[in-house]
Amino acid sequence: MARPIDNKLLGIKISYYRKRKGYTQAQLAEQVNISQSYMAKIECGFLSNCVSLAVLNNISSELNVSIDELISPN
Repeated sequence: MARPIDNKLLGIKISYYRKRKGYTQAQLAEQVNISQSYMAKIECGFLSNCVSLAVLNNISSELNVSIDELISPN
């Protein structure tokens, strides 16, 4: 059985890698074609459902990190 994605941890990891690349939330949001407010919700873990695979793929590509690294509990 697949384990659910921890949205809070996902947001923490995206924030970490975003800052390592020197992006603001607004800059990363623009690069992956989403609004800054949606990026903020992702990073804060405020989503009741999962981030779409397409958005997650775009974020991971822009940050040069695998999706597995972003969603892994470690």
